[in-house]
Amino acid sequence: MENCCEKLQLNKEGGKVENSREKEHKKPFFANELWFREDEKELLQNKVITASVRVGDRTAETDDPKNGYREGRFIRIKIQKEDKEFDPWQTTVVVYAAEKKTLGEIEPADLEGTPLLPKTKAELVEKLKRLYGKDFTDSDVVTIVRFEYADDLNEAGDLIRTRTLAYAREPKSNLENLDFPAYTIPLIEHDYPAKTPVMWNAAYQEFGIDAGNIMLVGDPKQCGHILDVLRKDTKYKGGGAGTGFKDEVIPFLDEVEPLAKEIGAVNFIMKTSEGKSKGFNTDGLGYAQSLEEAFKKRNEKLVGKKVVVLGAGGAGNAIAFALAEKGMQVSILNRTKDKAVNLAERINKYFGEQRAYGGGRDEIKGKIFDADVIIAVIDDPKSPLESYAAFSDITLPPTEENIKKNIDEAASILKELPRGVIISDIMIRKNPTATLREARNAGFEILDGIPMVINQGVEAFWLLYGKELQARNITKEQVAEVMKRAASS
Repeated sequence: MENCCEKLQLNKEGGKVENSREKEHKKPFFANELWFREDEKELLQNKVITASVRVGDRTAETDDPKNGYREGRFIRIKIQKEDKEFDPWQTTVVVYAAEKKTLGEIEPADLEGTPLLPKTKAELVEKLKRLYGKDFTDSDVVTIVRFEYADDLNEAGDLIRTRTLAYAREPKSNLENLDFPAYTIPLIEHDYPAKTPVMWNAAYQEFGIDAGNIMLVGDPKQCGHILDVLRKDTKYKGGGAGTGFKDEVIPFLDEVEPLAKEIGAVNFIMKTSEGKSKGFNTDGLGYAQSLEEAFKKRNEKLVGKKVVVLGAGGAGNAIAFALAEKGMQVSILNRTKDKAVNLAERINKYFGEQRAYGGGRDEIKGKIFDADVIIAVIDDPKSPLESYAAFSDITLPPTEENIKKNIDEAASILKELPRGVIISDIMIRKNPTATLREARNAGFEILDGIPMVINQGVEAFWLLYGKELQARNITKEQVAEVMKRAASS
């Protein structure tokens, strides 16, 4: 049975559950539940219990097959009854600390928030002995798991305090406080030198809007809980759904603009006057505008041009739809072929004609030599894909040998590629990605993701503040000028 101190996984006969699959787990896997006893239910309902002690190393880095508790992760509190069944009542909490200690290190302060009475090491050891039927010594390891109740979290600051979200460090001019009457919050999966904070904060300052833009890093798998809190936050006006969040947020939004729903990804969330969250996608339009500008300098239009889109994630969906809408013939090639095929089918169905083709990365060489534009839209926080040229074979892990093989093949491809092809990569890094570096060195015109970021940012800013600015005779073009200047600073 589960008590305040440790979760035993029991079957209906009272025996410990043995799960052979546990040995096959590869990190990261994290615990999703905390179990308590029936006699502790009222204490939980009254939110008296805010901590639990688990036997062994149950931190996020643990090798324990029962997995560890990750700080900032929302989990369920459940009650296991005497008959081994679960009580219907349960609640959601967020773990904000998981500290490993030996029993010899335990102090009374460590046991604050647990249901132990008295809160002493002796009482803890006695409970563990009763539960496990064995003696414990000062060298035995336990983990103190501390949590807050989800329905007590009411603003973005609570998500930062409980470590669900953290301030992004790499974006220029990203603020590290929420001391504003109002704010917009772009959410990203991993830290990178994004342009959004510097652009939005420059616009706020230029146009006298008393607000701040603060980019925060978090786990997209937690976005449902994150949005639940932000809906309650009276200062939150909306913000970006960046890398990792673009498609994950959709099921948790109250409304999604029709094209964004068709695309299957949003990059901007606006809080409506009714307090609901509505998703939009300005990514595709932002990129299409930047590509139009590139061809305009050649006195050419996008209609009829052929483009190869490498990747079929959230940004790839948006860009493929937007370029198809501009009349381009779009070939989407993705490591998981089914995703590319599905995206192409949705595009063709939406426009009522054949505008897109979906295939696997094994078709790259058969498509790029007939293309006018090659666009890389792949990004993975777990792999440094910026070290690889997107249009040649990518072999992981990113060893020196694998990267060299990729770059050598890229050089060979670029020698044969028609010189008029524009090569683009929307991945923003401190230095140009290998895709852009190799293309530029070979003399090709390149297009990075910054013009797209500026354009989509202007569109998103206008969605949120357009009526207010128009009433003050401020135009979208003025907003664009401010954001361009800030992004290039």
